Amino acid sequence: MRKIFESSDSMRVGHYQSMLESDGIQTFVKNLNQSSLMGEIPFAEVFPELWIVNDSDHEQALRLLDSYKHSASGNAADWICPKCGEEVPKELSQCWSCGSAQLPAE
Repeated sequence: MRKIFESSDSMRVGHYQSMLESDGIQTFVKNLNQSSLMGEIPFAEVFPELWIVNDSDHEQALRLLDSYKHSASGNAADWICPKCGEEVPKELSQCWSCGSAQLPAE
């Protein structure tokens, strides 16, 4: 097993886990529910960590994550939900508030 990613943002860790698993890479998330320990142990030790199960998948997993990060940081911008009017981060294709899908660009 090898750690591939860690972040204080558990949603991002979960998103990356879903991406890798949909591509056939087995993963494991460590420290997912450890935020209650923050303050008792060093904060960096409670961040959720994404691990890949098979070391042989390491290079492919890195390529997939790098490719996603590169495409997500392109020209896309945050968008406004057409149903509820909430501002939604560019990384999401559905509204975090009401679940409506992002409309295709015209």
